[in-house]
Amino acid sequence: MKILIPLLAAIVAAGCSSSDKFHHRPDYGDKITSVEDALKKPDSVRYLSLFCRNVPVFPMEILQLRNLEKLSLRRTTVGEVPQDIAALTNLKCFDLGQTGLTNLTPAVGQLFQLTDLYVNDNSLAALPPELGKLKRLEYLNADRNQLREIPASICQLESLLWLRLNDNRIRALPQDLSPLARNLKRLYLRGNPIPVAERDRIRRALPNCQLIF
Repeated sequence: MKILIPLLAAIVAAGCSSSDKFHHRPDYGDKITSVEDALKKPDSVRYLSLFCRNVPVFPMEILQLRNLEKLSLRRTTVGEVPQDIAALTNLKCFDLGQTGLTNLTPAVGQLFQLTDLYVNDNSLAALPPELGKLKRLEYLNADRNQLREIPASICQLESLLWLRLNDNRIRALPQDLSPLARNLKRLYLRGNPIPVAERDRIRRALPNCQLIF
């Protein structure tokens, strides 16, 4: 039990939940853990994880991995993502948690196959409106940033199932939440200065969504 409790806490902190019944994360095949190894077979690599590696800047060589479906840069210090990221047209899962981001390039909005996006635990003051183009996006984790609002375009993501916005500076959501009401199952807003009246409005707009304030 002493081991299990910290493990569950780590899962939740990373944006996953042991009780997640709403969002299926597929198998992306063998995990490659270095750019050097990935470049030995660039056409077959689907999953590259540089988790907690010494990666001070975004490795541009990654852009050669045109069949890449999952890319984790979590707990590196890349600091920013180049506009050329749009070249990874098959990318489905992009983990930028704890990478020192202060801005997120609008080019991420051109990753049209993306279903999972993690930008949590950074210093983002805003999310680019271009994220609203990610019509297949099901999971967005933007916990623990400096967000004061989210762009209205994100509320047009009709495939979104799970949205995490914990511990930001958000006081209100965009006015039209109706597209989200169709599929959104869980919305995390804990740790934001949202007034009671706005909380009530969100509840009315998303009657079938589990809300965590």
